[in-house]
Amino acid sequence: MKKLLGQIELNRIYQRNCTEGMKMIPGESISLVIADPPYNIGKKGSFIEAKDKHHHTIREDWDNIPLNEFEKFNNDWINECFRVLKPGGSLLAWGSHHNIHIIAQLMEQTGYDMKPFYIWEKSNPAPSWSGRLPTTSTEYLLWGTKGKNWTYNLDYAKSINNGKNIKNVFKTSLTPPKEKKKGRFPCQKRIEGLTDHLVKLHSLKGDIILVPFCGSGTECVVAKMYGRDFISFETKPEYIVLANNRLDDICDVS
Repeated sequence: MKKLLGQIELNRIYQRNCTEGMKMIPGESISLVIADPPYNIGKKGSFIEAKDKHHHTIREDWDNIPLNEFEKFNNDWINECFRVLKPGGSLLAWGSHHNIHIIAQLMEQTGYDMKPFYIWEKSNPAPSWSGRLPTTSTEYLLWGTKGKNWTYNLDYAKSINNGKNIKNVFKTSLTPPKEKKKGRFPCQKRIEGLTDHLVKLHSLKGDIILVPFCGSGTECVVAKMYGRDFISFETKPEYIVLANNRLDDICDVS
């Protein structure tokens, strides 16, 4: 039997722009948003040649937003997330040095209470091919809440850190091949040791998680694994197929 939130179906990936899609969601109905928006890396150049080595960064049209439109793009989805979050709900927003500063500023301007951010430190990052910059081994995750009484499951934090509260750094390898068996997505976040922790730290069983930028569907997969519902949006049909194939293989392990 289908679950509904107003007129929108839960546990479904809708093919549409997330800002428009979120307008279907009733206000103050979502417990947690996990957003992995375009970093706009493509605007900084997508091909490097150094010492007979060739390296392509992300070369997708969705990651190539004109700079004069980038602030409005981010402002629109950040504001819509704030509208649909319950009082006490959280937005977790991924970024790199390309976009994290503008997202943090816009979140504060929108009214989010900014909490300590997370860092994902990768043990095997891609090297700096040109040798003119340090190897980038981290991505950042901003945490903002809509008012007080937010969810942070301290008991779970202690359970994964020998009885002590965790630090704000997750150290793992890149997303392993076993999580990519259903197809290719250029910036897929890993489940084990990262997304699973975030979902269990910042939501409860039965909560609704909004995933505005579905991509490969990692956050949707983790929601299904651990007894949460989700709503997600994605413009690329091939990514929706990939995410749904991953979801078809997942059982609730909560």
